Amino acid sequence: MVVKRQCSFCAQEIEPGTGMMFVKRDGTVFHFCTSSCRKQQLHLHRVGHRFKWTRAHELKRAADRSSAQKGPAAAPSQKAGRTRSGGRQPAVAASAAAPAAEPPSKESAPTPEPTTASPAPATKPRRPRKKAEAPAKE
Repeated sequence: MVVKRQCSFCAQEIEPGTGMMFVKRDGTVFHFCTSSCRKQQLHLHRVGHRFKWTRAHELKRAADRSSAQKGPAAAPSQKAGRTRSGGRQPAVAASAAAPAAEPPSKESAPTPEPTTASPAPATKPRRPRKKAEAPAKE
């Protein structure tokens, strides 16, 4: 019986007798339809469903649409992720059923005292560069 495989990167069907199989040292087996898929995943460490040209992207979008149509209860909660600046973003647990909390009254909240110390500089001061010495002429 002929076994049809799926590309590990783009999720495209691989015809029997074509493609490449890559086995990692830990025994994980990857099947790739083309060398571009192999290079994208193994050398450039990219994820297939993030690229619009892959079938994996289409499958992921279709799954997201179907879960969004089922209702807000079936939608996954927001997770902590990376921001554009590379820092971590706090996890947000939004629940539509939870009532909004009342803001604290001004009487019970302590007022912050002003500080007299100056804030620390955001970056370290740079050291001056050493000047390159010109070769001595004789």
